Amino acid sequence: MLNKKQLKRFIFTAGIVLLGLVSFSQPAEAATQTQNADFEIQPILPSEQVDKSLNYYDVNFKPGSTHVIKMKVQNFTDHKITLKSDLQNGMTQNGGGMKFQAATKGLDASLAVPFTKIASIKKADQVLHLGPQEATTISVTIKMPEEKFSGMIAGGWHFIEYLDKSGNESQSVSSNYAYMVSVNLRGSNYKVYPELKYDSTKPMLSSGHPAMGIKLRNVKPMVLKDVHFKAVLYKEGLFSSKRVYEKSGSSIAPNSSVILPISWNYKTLKPGKYHVDVKVTGQNLWNKLPMTWTFKKSFNVKSEDVKKINQQAIQRPVNKWAYVAATSGLMMLVSAVGLYRVIRIGR
Repeated sequence: MLNKKQLKRFIFTAGIVLLGLVSFSQPAEAATQTQNADFEIQPILPSEQVDKSLNYYDVNFKPGSTHVIKMKVQNFTDHKITLKSDLQNGMTQNGGGMKFQAATKGLDASLAVPFTKIASIKKADQVLHLGPQEATTISVTIKMPEEKFSGMIAGGWHFIEYLDKSGNESQSVSSNYAYMVSVNLRGSNYKVYPELKYDSTKPMLSSGHPAMGIKLRNVKPMVLKDVHFKAVLYKEGLFSSKRVYEKSGSSIAPNSSVILPISWNYKTLKPGKYHVDVKVTGQNLWNKLPMTWTFKKSFNVKSEDVKKINQQAIQRPVNKWAYVAATSGLMMLVSAVGLYRVIRIGR
């Protein structure tokens, strides 16, 4: 038989074990390591460079002319490396901010001349094999459109080194070193202004979650910088819900579209009538003139549209360790109570 002191010690020990199980059920953050890039690039700015204080290409070439821009690439390691170089078109990523892609598919319809249609890299410069500490200079040929254009054409010169997986065989972590250098081609009439237009709001997936995507278009060939987005979306009905998307310090590329994703997280989208209020403020790139747009729209969402999105969305993760901890704790509590009753009966 256990005396009172032994019983208290047993219950205290059970509590410590339960606390340990609950603590173990919480996820831990993995440590990460940072490394320096194996190579560096340095733009060799041409005489047609407009702003020589910039570390990217901001050039004004005449219509119909052909020009070559150059880049110095250097390997700073004591081993051989392999790099890939390609050209990409400037566009705007979801939520705002510049991004680049090599393909022309998905570019806004207002973009008359994509950068990759008038610029090219010779095959020998697309894959670079550099020995230890070796440096080389490669080039891009740009054939300007015959007709004059306004504003700018935005592009980028991309470099990447694909690295082998690091660590032991059980690890699957790999990393790549990459650089992107902007190439902005100025038109004959450079001083134009951005112009935003509301396009649509549709159900979508954002990071695997159900969301409403508000699509805006900049239909003019000029960058809008220092952008602040605020979008408020709400659903009509008895159980109306209001959701907000807000972001500062962003940008919108020329002749591009931007989607503002308003996430439902782990909740499901519902069909019905929705209203959206959007306000966008920013500055014109070349003269920093403040600009503002507001849009108020109403639209209907069909059942079949939200059903597909809800089915594709990720589900809320189940914390199995929480169930284990709860079950174990309950079993210990029952055992402790039962043992206490046995002791009382024995007395």
